[in-house]
Amino acid sequence: MSDRLKKIERVVEVQRHLKRLTEWKLAILRRDEIGLRKAQEQLIDHLNDQSLHHGLFVGSMARRLSRLAQEEEALRETGKELQERIIDEAMRLKRTERLAHNMARDAEAHDERSSLERIVEAGAAKKGESLA
Repeated sequence: MSDRLKKIERVVEVQRHLKRLTEWKLAILRRDEIGLRKAQEQLIDHLNDQSLHHGLFVGSMARRLSRLAQEEEALRETGKELQERIIDEAMRLKRTERLAHNMARDAEAHDERSSLERIVEAGAAKKGESLA
């Protein structure tokens, strides 16, 4: 029984680690989204600038802005997928933690029964009687 409990506790730890890893990936993705938005804002500011060389770079800035928008959309989709994955992993972790808790409780009850049986058997042995 304790071997099974140890195994399920290892599974719980692995699932916690996987959930944390996915949360880190999502945090990095959010940071990248913020960087893309800042780059877009800078490009828009440059497009709105009325400097002397403004007309020379409008086409390339517009293409760059379009690519940034596509990248941002791809990051948003990946973020949604990661959010769903985090929810799934959290639910899986909760079920496994519940299973580990139940197994620990059962193992404790089994140990208590065994201890009680030994105590009763020892008491009966003193009187010269045996329960078995």
